[in-house]
Amino acid sequence: ASLARRTKVMAQVTRYFCAVGKVQNVMFRQTLMRGAQRRGVRAGASNSKGDRGEVTFTLCGPVAAVQEIVDFLRSCRPLNSWGAKVTQLEEQSAGTPVEAHQVHTGNVDGFHWKQGVEMFL
Repeated sequence: ASLARRTKVMAQVTRYFCAVGKVQNVMFRQTLMRGAQRRGVRAGASNSKGDRGEVTFTLCGPVAAVQEIVDFLRSCRPLNSWGAKVTQLEEQSAGTPVEAHQVHTGNVDGFHWKQGVEMFL
């Protein structure tokens, strides 16, 4: 029983998404990275070049932690005090590897983010 329990806890997943909503110029990517870091999830996100209301992202980590982030995004609640909000979340069958995104949990601290945002994720 304990081996089965450990296996379940250690189960990892990689999932790919396209988020639509108020997701650019509102600290969405940084908020997503910080929320992922707090949950032990590796994440990466890139702004869509053709649509300012769209961001693609990848989540990789423990199944329950990844699902917790997805559930929060699907709730349509604000992610931060700047009004970042997902109105539509589409899961994709394939996507960009975490580290190939513009911003990811490994490089998020190297950016000069604007100050004064409260993160809810």
